[in-house]
Amino acid sequence: MSFLEICEKIEDSRTDINKHYDLLDIIFLTMSAVLSGAEGWKAIHIFGVAQLEWLREYREFANGIPTRHSIGRIIRGINAESLIECFEQWVNTIRVEGEREQIAFDGKVIRGSGHGSSLNPLQLMSAMVVDSGLILYQQEVSDKTNEIPVMQAMLQRLSVKGAVITADAMHCQTKTAQIIRAEGADYMLQVKDNQRNLSKEISAFFHKIYRDTPEVLEEQYFEEIEKAHGRINERYYRLLSISDWLAGMEHWKDIQSVVEVTRKRTFKKKGKEQIEQEVSYYITSLGDDVKEAARAIRNHWAIENSQHWVLDVTFREDESQIYADDGAKNMALFRRTLLNSIKAHPIKDSVAGKMMRAGWDSKFRAEILFGHKTTKV
Repeated sequence: MSFLEICEKIEDSRTDINKHYDLLDIIFLTMSAVLSGAEGWKAIHIFGVAQLEWLREYREFANGIPTRHSIGRIIRGINAESLIECFEQWVNTIRVEGEREQIAFDGKVIRGSGHGSSLNPLQLMSAMVVDSGLILYQQEVSDKTNEIPVMQAMLQRLSVKGAVITADAMHCQTKTAQIIRAEGADYMLQVKDNQRNLSKEISAFFHKIYRDTPEVLEEQYFEEIEKAHGRINERYYRLLSISDWLAGMEHWKDIQSVVEVTRKRTFKKKGKEQIEQEVSYYITSLGDDVKEAARAIRNHWAIENSQHWVLDVTFREDESQIYADDGAKNMALFRRTLLNSIKAHPIKDSVAGKMMRAGWDSKFRAEILFGHKTTKV
């Protein structure tokens, strides 16, 4: 079932006098245009006028294409929560059950959605399956809260049983760890200064082992060395099981191990070799497999590379000036829906390449939006 088919259940809140254009027609128009490279209401209107014959292969468009202002008004008027419910239902139809997933949580600010000093930019929290790149959910982070309770609520809403949950240091919270375990998942959480005592405790523990029994560190050690573009990136992972020597561990639900990651980057600047190095710590409910821990830590940043970067560079999300009502949230959800659909298409090409093809090839555009469906929705 396609996302557009599920959107049929969205309640149209407009009065009858304002229903000159069918709601699902305009959702279909908007998603088709964005898939083909449109970024704003004017571009969506231009696409609609140019592609009306193709659009009518799938929807009636009895009254043609509305003005750009009408398109904006209709999309902004869709209740964002009802659209998210459709997204969630659709994702569950394409999500592969039974696999051990790594689900990365991260926040993103859509900078162009701010409006001077009167409106803060829209901030969204997303959950993504790392291996497939499938975006599971998005939730607004309001001005009156922060990402922590939003992630906790998302964990309780999504099906995460059996998954490994990763998040940045902000989410290294005892309550978050408790919720993750209560939902049947494992956690890998970075430790920074927001948990100063915990960070100092882990650092001291590794220092003690280095000093007294360094051979223990050889048992759970893993390294990765990458060379590219004149740079050398080295990552050294060391894992230690929880010990009675560590204080305060009882506050972290089912904690099993702590991990030290040393990252070293060697590069040349102005002809001189430069070296940058940092040490990070993590806590986890996973067992004592350092390679599994390394994979979870390394792959967490896929949400930055495969989602945020693509949304900003390919969809130009950060430059979007849409801000009124639920417009920014709804357009953000359309982009994430399209990103899921683009990645799911079996042809081997980049997201940008597939979008270019969709702009030029109406048959391919339909495959992205409907699978191989060719009849009207």
